[in-house]
Amino acid sequence: MITLAQQTIDFFTTNLREPKLEELKLENQALVQERGCVFVTVYQKWEIRWSAGNIKEIESSIAEETIKSTMAAISTDNRFKPLTKSEAEWIRIRIDKIKNRKVLEVWKVMTIDPVTHGIIVIKKDYSKLVTILPNISPAVLSSWDLIDYLEAKLWEKFDEKDYIVYEIETEVSTNY
Repeated sequence: MITLAQQTIDFFTTNLREPKLEELKLENQALVQERGCVFVTVYQKWEIRWSAGNIKEIESSIAEETIKSTMAAISTDNRFKPLTKSEAEWIRIRIDKIKNRKVLEVWKVMTIDPVTHGIIVIKKDYSKLVTILPNISPAVLSSWDLIDYLEAKLWEKFDEKDYIVYEIETEVSTNY
């Protein structure tokens, strides 16, 4: 999946458009048969620079999910300007494939180890959705850190009774 994400980035920064799957060299054909959801995180100077993904399978294959999530990260993450060709030389990629997810009971967020597990938090009125991947930042090593990080992403105080919380495990691939 890392190779596919890198090819997507190279194609986009050269052609300024999203590649079609058939325009890329797919080394692992199983990615066309498999379904799943992924998050693509792009680092620059070892800091998160772009990130995007889905919490549910949308595309027909994990290969398509990887292309779409890579494109969303590098071109539509509204926290940053789209990735340029000169920036592409200095990036690192992390892909998290969600393996398991389960709804957490209320008041169980503090039991999560953010080094090994992540969370998906959805406001009950569906106005907000935040995903925090496992071991995503050296600043998030405890459940207290996780809550602080979550509140920063939510832009509000986190009260578990107002949210649906999923605990997730991911399979991580990186090129660093």
